[in-house]
Amino acid sequence: MKIQEKVREIMLSKELTGTEKREQLRALIPADVFKIDNLNKATPAQLKQLQGALAISQAMQEIDAELFAKNQAKHG
Repeated sequence: MKIQEKVREIMLSKELTGTEKREQLRALIPADVFKIDNLNKATPAQLKQLQGALAISQAMQEIDAELFAKNQAKHG
């Protein structure tokens, strides 16, 4: 299963809380992606990992925005 498919599956899950979604998304980010020093010298595989990590990061930002909105509604 591709990273984007895993991200979509996690994001659409009704059983997981926002925090649980964030934890599962974070676990999808390969540690090697942080070792890319220069995009000009990155291999196609590294670029694919980076693309997946960016998709994960965007999903995490969506969750953060949802959690923030819920928190504001509760306390606002």
